[in-house]
Amino acid sequence: MAIYGIGAMYEGKYDMTQIFIDNKCACIGWEPDDAPVLYSILRKVKIGDFIYIKSIVIASKEIRIKAIGVIVDYNIREYKSCHGHGVGVKWLWTGDERIHITEKMYRNNVFNNTLYEEYNHDIQVRVLDLSLKPKK
Repeated sequence: MAIYGIGAMYEGKYDMTQIFIDNKCACIGWEPDDAPVLYSILRKVKIGDFIYIKSIVIASKEIRIKAIGVIVDYNIREYKSCHGHGVGVKWLWTGDERIHITEKMYRNNVFNNTLYEEYNHDIQVRVLDLSLKPKK
């Protein structure tokens, strides 16, 4: 099982979070020829992997978790309503969780990337805690 972080801000101004949730997907807003490395990462996701929609707030040194889901279809396909190619997701949690980014976490970070595998222990634990939390 892996955990991936994905951005949902297209062109720096269109937040696709709710569209991803409504359409049960997580997408890359780039064409395959424009972002081959992102598609290489996307091809690595498996059913049962976790994915979270994130944004980074540089000014306050926070990573914001907006939604957490589990991959239910790893076949990359075009989601026209999401304006991109992606995978199927069952969204488990939505909200606004903020994690302070320490200097140690910020060193050599990948938070600004559109898609990445999450290796930070603190963020992994928080993602799992939130996604497994009973709904009220």
